[in-house]
Amino acid sequence: MPTPFFQRADYVAITPEIVVALFGLGILLIDFLIQEKRDKYLNAVTALIGLGMAAVQLLRFWRGALLPSPYSGFGGSLVVDTFAIYFQLLIVVATAIVVLISAKYLEIEDAHLGEYYALLLFSAVGMMFMAAGRDLIVLFIALELMALCEYVLTGFLRGNRRSNEAAMKFFLLGAFSSGLLLYGMSLLYGIANSTNLAVIAERLADRPAGDPLSWMAMITLLAGLFFKIADVPFHQWTPDAKTTMHNTCRVGG
Repeated sequence: MPTPFFQRADYVAITPEIVVALFGLGILLIDFLIQEKRDKYLNAVTALIGLGMAAVQLLRFWRGALLPSPYSGFGGSLVVDTFAIYFQLLIVVATAIVVLISAKYLEIEDAHLGEYYALLLFSAVGMMFMAAGRDLIVLFIALELMALCEYVLTGFLRGNRRSNEAAMKFFLLGAFSSGLLLYGMSLLYGIANSTNLAVIAERLADRPAGDPLSWMAMITLLAGLFFKIADVPFHQWTPDAKTTMHNTCRVGG
């Protein structure tokens, strides 16, 4: 019998992401069933339980109890090594801290909705896949999953005009940066005839140092990525959206 393209270990490698995503879906169901406002804290508790389970699984990966390290899965599109595990743990811990900080604020704003915690978890899933991704398609989908959740979270206070303004600015600038990012990725694919980062690195190494196509691909790729994550020097647009978000919090709270 031919060997299946996806091995069982491949799905074991993404168990933390699956756990976080399932708990995000579970929060939506739990929030629908909860009728009393005083019981809305169960959404935050559910999110913390899901993040805790994902952290335990990542620690088992770190110890090498479940997978060989490093493990390359899904045809080399995803690699679970100490680098990926470290940043995934960092993402899980940071998301848990955000959940704890947000609980009181949402109660003050009377916006204690399960969608908030679900979006946080889905955003964390995108970031976790980015840490382990070794393929342009995986990285783009993971980045967009994170970004789409952040657009909604920015405008989460739907009745507040400042919140809506911040979300619209964030969305428009994010769409522009996605175009730059995809253009750079398309050039890299044209150079390497592959979306795998290892293959792309080999093909770029074979080209001359001053190759204009390689430079154009890297410049547009990095410009789109840095614009998306608000890195220097493309951080200049972030004060506008962040100031609007800060004013929203100050007016609301």
